[in-house]
Amino acid sequence: MNYQIYIPAQWNGKFVQLGGGGFAWKSDVVAAGTQTSQQFALPLQGMALANYAVVLSDAGADGSNGAFDPDFVRPGRKLSDVAKQEMVKNFGQDSIKKSLDVGLYLLKKLTGAAPTDTYFVGISTGGRQALKAIANWPDAYDGIVAGAPPVDETNLLKSLQVPDTVNDWTTNWASASAMLTSLFGQDVSPQTLSDGLGATSRYVADVAIESGADYDGYHRLLDQLAPVWNVRPDELVPFLRMSARQKRDGGKGKKIVIYQGTSDFLVPCTQAGEFVRQLNGLPAGGQVAAGDIRNTVRAYFVEDYSHGFYNTNAVLKRLGLTPLQLNWNALADLDRWVHDDQARGGAPSLARNASGEIPTAQALSAWRCVASP
Repeated sequence: MNYQIYIPAQWNGKFVQLGGGGFAWKSDVVAAGTQTSQQFALPLQGMALANYAVVLSDAGADGSNGAFDPDFVRPGRKLSDVAKQEMVKNFGQDSIKKSLDVGLYLLKKLTGAAPTDTYFVGISTGGRQALKAIANWPDAYDGIVAGAPPVDETNLLKSLQVPDTVNDWTTNWASASAMLTSLFGQDVSPQTLSDGLGATSRYVADVAIESGADYDGYHRLLDQLAPVWNVRPDELVPFLRMSARQKRDGGKGKKIVIYQGTSDFLVPCTQAGEFVRQLNGLPAGGQVAAGDIRNTVRAYFVEDYSHGFYNTNAVLKRLGLTPLQLNWNALADLDRWVHDDQARGGAPSLARNASGEIPTAQALSAWRCVASP
């Protein structure tokens, strides 16, 4: 794995772990001092991270390492049979803790001090990593910001039907053109974006194509990865319980901030919508109290916002908002809320629920953020 750690001269004593967007496969994002989790890339985020120590890594899944081997989809193969299974597990979840451990070790070595607060921040795959971090290691983090998290990533990849389209240069060109057009401030039609979806999963799909697998083989691969990659709402119960216990003992609270665009073309709004709807239903099973969720989770649904670095709606441009920031410092809001339950943060511009309270199932349905029955 390739790592970078940033420690500012005026360090505030707090530590942020950044998640990786996309497949986080490019070690050059570390070498170049940037990060694929674009909404929180250091050069773009500016003052939001100015006084925090920050660690980022490429999750050990750089393309040159061949983490996704064709053996995955050959008949009869299992995850445990594949020589490079550690790389795939690293991408799914294991690199999260490894990167945290390295970051904390280097921070202590360079400053002589441990951080007072530890946060995880990411969008897209980085948002999924944020949720996975507190699901697997609830005691290690004080809070997270999870943007547009593909919590059911393996089924999302199945729905893209990638093997048919990934090697189609026309499709890949459409995807690249859509990105450039949108970044330069021109509107892009939903159809154009839809046409380009194949390219988003080209690495995993190339595995299936190279091995000669059919759809069944590709789906079999994704089923193998589901427990390692996906996140279920009930997996956050230990974090929620720990947060409630800390508050009862007079300590700071652990917090979760989730945000999702209602017109996200890549990670559908239904992913975050279904996740928070089921999260809100956990008290019915007696796993946590309703107040524990209300006091620990804020979930914002942002009107006409897409996938963090796309801006396909003219209203946003007329308001002068950038596609990256939405005039909102989510990390600052999270930090204040961890230390003060009554702290009311800002909200993403055009958030449909500015309070951050988990919307009702009816509201989520009206915004098309829950799956159709």
